[in-house]
Amino acid sequence: MAVGLKNITNYMFRTIYEREDTYNKFKPYFYRFIGVDDSSKYNDFIKTIESKFIEEKDKCIIFDNSIPLSGEMELIQYIFNELSSMDVYKMTAQDITIFNDFEVNFKFLSALEYVIPIACSKEDFFNDNVRNNFITKLIVWTYTYAKDIKYDASINPKCVYYGNIQRHEIYFLIMLYKMGFDVIYINPLKEELWNEIDDVGLSECIKSMGILSVESFKERASNGKIIDNFETVTKQIQRDIEEQLFSNTGMFKPWQFREGYTKSVLLDTILEDIYIYWNEPCKLRSGFKVEGNTVQVPCFFKKIDGIYSDEFEYQKLVKYCTSSSNTLVFNGRYFSEDVQFTDDMYQLMFCQLSDGSFDIDELKKLPIYRFSKYSEDVQNFLLKKFNETISSTELFNRTFDKEEILRLLVLVLGLNESIVRLIDNFDFTAAIPKIVIYLEDENTMPESMQILLGYLHTIGIDIVIFNPSGLFNINNVIKSTALNNFRLDVMKYDSKYNNLMNLKQGVFSRFLRR
Repeated sequence: MAVGLKNITNYMFRTIYEREDTYNKFKPYFYRFIGVDDSSKYNDFIKTIESKFIEEKDKCIIFDNSIPLSGEMELIQYIFNELSSMDVYKMTAQDITIFNDFEVNFKFLSALEYVIPIACSKEDFFNDNVRNNFITKLIVWTYTYAKDIKYDASINPKCVYYGNIQRHEIYFLIMLYKMGFDVIYINPLKEELWNEIDDVGLSECIKSMGILSVESFKERASNGKIIDNFETVTKQIQRDIEEQLFSNTGMFKPWQFREGYTKSVLLDTILEDIYIYWNEPCKLRSGFKVEGNTVQVPCFFKKIDGIYSDEFEYQKLVKYCTSSSNTLVFNGRYFSEDVQFTDDMYQLMFCQLSDGSFDIDELKKLPIYRFSKYSEDVQNFLLKKFNETISSTELFNRTFDKEEILRLLVLVLGLNESIVRLIDNFDFTAAIPKIVIYLEDENTMPESMQILLGYLHTIGIDIVIFNPSGLFNINNVIKSTALNNFRLDVMKYDSKYNNLMNLKQGVFSRFLRR
């Protein structure tokens, strides 16, 4: 199920019957939405959630940056005292009644019994009193916030926690999930602590590349507007059925991951493997996998120095690489405008955030921005990949100063139109787009173009550089572990791409080579 902050409201408020799987089993949602996918609509998503929660307020809880401990002191002291005579590891056997409904109360005690041993193993409570303070807090929170929540057979209860969260609050959310609540944790900036506690994967993290300041749920909702175009139940069911049909089967719908992301991994092969894997779709390559909405793309990044002593064998290799249907060949042109940096381009600095990344929405407002005619998905993908590139520690041999980063951004924004279209047509699980570069004579490649190749590699594009002279050393810029280098038999210093492609072999010569 392709869940996002913009559609989670649709899914959560379907009936329990509509959410049952093929085995008539119902499972509550437990998602963490970290970061921001679309900052221009983020407040609208929050407002929509708030509106629906208010509409169904007898079933819903919202926590805004904290869970206040607001029980009466007398109650807190009473619970704490009672715990001293209880076996806290067998809470279902204790005489504790928070809910009038026996079944709901038993779910609460079972959830408490689940959480306590985990907390005791991870929190290193100094003594029983400290441990019992923690348990008291969970019980009081339950009494304060969950006791009056309506449980019925139609729609299960919901909880949203927005903002920064403390360790004890994470245990409480786990407890609510175990009681049958849909639990949604939202933080537009980052998350901490969660994986230290939930190490069995009860919750699923949906992480986006963009960030915003945390602020408060109430403030964000007040600045948003309700999104009214809810999917119909029929469409939701159709979507779920399709995802069940294609999930974990190795089969994928065309453009299934149009709103997704890629993680490129180097396809580390011998040179001859080009003939095996070059035209294979992504999903058939070794190393391919899908995690959530991210597709791991095994791709070529090769530099081939020299030529074979048999020039026709070399011609065969080059022709094989350049003849694919989704391949761009460059043998004298740069694949981006290597523009001169001007003072006007320093306006890009005002789009840079405190963590070094660039605000995608602000970049789109600049006069030099040229991707507006493409879909939002493609625009966001291109710009997020730039942020990924400049933060990578595994790609380049050195870090770049501010001006070099700005220059790279200008190069990305000036990408050759044919490359942008290649990326626009990249269906991540299917055919992989390719770029072949042929360096004629003793030509090399400017450092700016080498850095840009690193950017294109993060996208998942197959890249092969034919370097007949052997004089181009890309490892001055790109780490040797990030690409494959091959050195063939002979270095040829006057090679021309057209001459190689037009090289003809006589019939008699072909006969002797059989």
